[in-house]
Amino acid sequence: MKRLFCILAALTVMLAACGKDKYENADILIFTQQGCSHCEKAVDFINSRLLAKNPKLKVVTVDISYDRDNILTLKRFLSKYQFDGKNIGTPVIIFNNQLVVGWGLENKVKLQRAFDPDMQR
Repeated sequence: MKRLFCILAALTVMLAACGKDKYENADILIFTQQGCSHCEKAVDFINSRLLAKNPKLKVVTVDISYDRDNILTLKRFLSKYQFDGKNIGTPVIIFNNQLVVGWGLENKVKLQRAFDPDMQR
């Protein structure tokens, strides 16, 4: 057990030394949960509209439903973006150094403007 802990600690240090993790490297990072219809709509939009026009786009979807590590990752990003945690729901979408919560026309347009070549200024 002690040996396993040492190996895990060493791996953690090595990963930290390598730079950004898969979450930090994502163009779009989306936190979802099972049964969330807004999450499904956001993921469908990203996959069908944005990835279709931008296949090199790096999208990482993180399901926070039953995974403690994924919840901790969400908390880390909420803290990084100084989100106070009030009225938090899903989806939580992070892109272009901004964090948006929920899915509706306003957030859809923000994503389109950021990643849809037809809508970029």
